[in-house]
Amino acid sequence: MSISLLVVGHANTGKTSLIRTLLRKQDFGEVSDRAGTTRHVESVKIKIGQQSAITLTDTPGFEDSIGLWQIRHSDAFRSYQGADWLLPFCESSFAREEFEQEAKILKQLTKADIILYVIDIRQAPLGKYLDELALLASANKPIIPILNFSASTSAHMEAWRNVLAERHLHAVIKYDTVAFYFEDEKRLYQSIQSLMPEDYDTLAHLIQSREEAAQLRKTMASRQLAELMLKAASTRIECSSYPPADDESRAFEDNVRSLENRFIRQLLRLYEFQEEDLVATPLAIQNDRWQQDIFAKETLKEWGIESGTSALTGAAIGAGIDVMSAGLTLGTATTIGALLGATWKTGQHYKDTLKSKLTKRYFLCLDHATLTLLCLRGLSAIHHLHQRGHATQKAYELNAQTQNDDLIAHIKPYWKQAQQHPEWATQELSDSHPSLQKLQSHLEKTLEKNTN
Repeated sequence: MSISLLVVGHANTGKTSLIRTLLRKQDFGEVSDRAGTTRHVESVKIKIGQQSAITLTDTPGFEDSIGLWQIRHSDAFRSYQGADWLLPFCESSFAREEFEQEAKILKQLTKADIILYVIDIRQAPLGKYLDELALLASANKPIIPILNFSASTSAHMEAWRNVLAERHLHAVIKYDTVAFYFEDEKRLYQSIQSLMPEDYDTLAHLIQSREEAAQLRKTMASRQLAELMLKAASTRIECSSYPPADDESRAFEDNVRSLENRFIRQLLRLYEFQEEDLVATPLAIQNDRWQQDIFAKETLKEWGIESGTSALTGAAIGAGIDVMSAGLTLGTATTIGALLGATWKTGQHYKDTLKSKLTKRYFLCLDHATLTLLCLRGLSAIHHLHQRGHATQKAYELNAQTQNDDLIAHIKPYWKQAQQHPEWATQELSDSHPSLQKLQSHLEKTLEKNTN
């Protein structure tokens, strides 16, 4: 049996926004700064697999709670006790005329297990809000106050807490439908558990599934960013001179920006947001001249050389100097391969270096400053979307971000490695790819620090 939660509050306090954030969906109801946006009752379910755990019912906002409270104590309804006045009122002319919107709320009170009363804590606890609480209390149903927009400091927080405590409403939940934090949602479910002990296990399962889903999203986002970094670092194009011609620079920059745009689209789909929710300022790109790193440990291994042997290391360095010399011929390259105990097939890994020297052509790649910026922008996008409420109306602008020297120091070696593997730019990198796994691990650890 699904737990029925009735979401109520004054007009424009964020009731529909709360439901969107709980659902992780932007397409429920209508959200606007205009008062009285919701004009009808609408229900939706939160499921665990195929099982319905919670039914959320959205309602119009109270518009004249002071007038409604006066009608409640008029001669027509004064004699009724507790919730007994609700049905007669909903059948009266008042419900069909000036209190039509309020009647839609009152009709749902008897059907709900728990009432979620949404409060905009940017507003002081005025008399109209106190009348709303009194009207809801007459239904004899548990009430959980939701202090919305709590991510920012409010001068009215303490006043609201006092008002609610005076009405024996101590299980207050701080929430924010714009700056979302899962721990706030978890506390909401835990409060419901205390009021619905027979459904404790169902709610515990819901909390667990929500936590696992959030962690999975973070893991997948880290994987997407790791792939972006390796592909960007391994991307290069051939040009006729260095510095390159303008059209060559533009072609290279367009290629890199398309990689970032693809990453952003993947990220938005993962977190179920729209393209207009995140606006990326154009990535500032600086190119660099690519060269084969002949002396890298990994490179030497590919030539069949263990760099720990000093004699062979010296031979490799000497060969490296020969490879980079201006008078190199393909025949000389074959000789070098034989000298190092490597085949020409192995030496083909370095054909771009040879080609560059022999034909006086060059290769563009990203410099480390641009790779750093690309990484920090990606982390910023993940961090924002992980804590973005699905009712947020303002687009997030992705631009230059603050430095993270510790992270960059750890992941730079993977960029250097990727620059020696241009084939990674076009390959489908598997989840078992060693560099991808290690880079993803560093990114995940950084995100954990930022989001906890």
